Amino acid sequence: MIRALILVSLLGSLGWWLDREHQGGRFQRVDELFLDFLVANARDRFAMANEHAASSAPVVLVTMRASDRAEYAGWPPRPLDWQMILKGLQAYDPAVVVIPETLFWGRPSPEFVNEAAQALVPFPSVVLGVEAQLAANREAPAFLGGLEASLPPFQKVLGDAAAVPPLGALVSAPDDLIRRQAEIGISVPLTANDASKLPYAVQETGHLRPTVLAQAVARFTQTPYATQRLLLGPGAGAYLSNGAFVPLSAAAEFIVNTKQAVPEVDALHLMTSELAEALSPQDKANLAGGKVIVIGTEDDSHHGLARLHAQALAQMLALPRLRLLPNWAQWIVWSIAGLAGAWVVFFVPRTKSILRGMLCVFAALVLCFLCFQSSLIWCPPTIPAALIVVSTVFARIAGHRRV
Repeated sequence: MIRALILVSLLGSLGWWLDREHQGGRFQRVDELFLDFLVANARDRFAMANEHAASSAPVVLVTMRASDRAEYAGWPPRPLDWQMILKGLQAYDPAVVVIPETLFWGRPSPEFVNEAAQALVPFPSVVLGVEAQLAANREAPAFLGGLEASLPPFQKVLGDAAAVPPLGALVSAPDDLIRRQAEIGISVPLTANDASKLPYAVQETGHLRPTVLAQAVARFTQTPYATQRLLLGPGAGAYLSNGAFVPLSAAAEFIVNTKQAVPEVDALHLMTSELAEALSPQDKANLAGGKVIVIGTEDDSHHGLARLHAQALAQMLALPRLRLLPNWAQWIVWSIAGLAGAWVVFFVPRTKSILRGMLCVFAALVLCFLCFQSSLIWCPPTIPAALIVVSTVFARIAGHRRV
């Protein structure tokens, strides 16, 4: 009876203290390492999004085709064209508007740039591309043209960044008036990059800077850069809010399925939507619902940068989410761990308590591993493991004597 009271008091006070420390983030690194292990061993689940799931992801591509260039004020499209497209898009309330191509038309700024900038104001989040050039020499400092403050670095980076491509220079940025209404991300032209890969981050003098792809995902998942965790090397990936995980290559690139179909809307239909019912019911359904709208030009001979971003975003947002056990379920796990510890104390001989206790810890980790493999559900291991270990030590000192 006395042993039972001591054990209950010991485990209760330990559980309360560990829970308080855990909420304060004391064991965050242990939990992150455990999660990294689980994800690395379930990599095939994230290898490629299911084609049907990606097709139904909340991503829509709005294209301006080169074959229709006569319908636009100029080619590439001029500020007036962009103003009309953006105004036509306002009624559908997109969550994020993504424009990977650089909206710059030279100095001085041409007509309707201010009007195009004002057309961006109603959107809650806009991500614009800054054309960049990768560097051949990693030692040379990158030229950012005074945009350092507009490109927030990743704050939580783990692993070897040697394979991440270095940034050489920012070639051109969106017009100043346009840039005031949006966030910017680095955009590497397809001619300078593998056509089936998009960089998630680039390296710049000891920092990793986000690309358009990273900015768009961060905005849609509402993940601040202070909380986003970027893992490099083997098992590379980005951990975002609400269990979102993006698998990456060792070079922090996302491998894109270029055959992936995404819902598509002709930009000309948006330009004339105020004058006539140019948009079909299917187009309206595609655009509605707080989605990610990717806008860009496309040549008839090859796919453009916007399409590749739309395909990548559709695949990313279709990936399964990592699911952390809710608090009530974690309490159940802790209770089970406490019962396992009590079994070691009261029913296992002292001479065998250490071995049996370690077997309980191992069995718990295996069970967590299997649950993650099947359903991507996981539980932080620190508290249940500590309860079993402390019970094991107590059993070794004051446990059952029978051989």
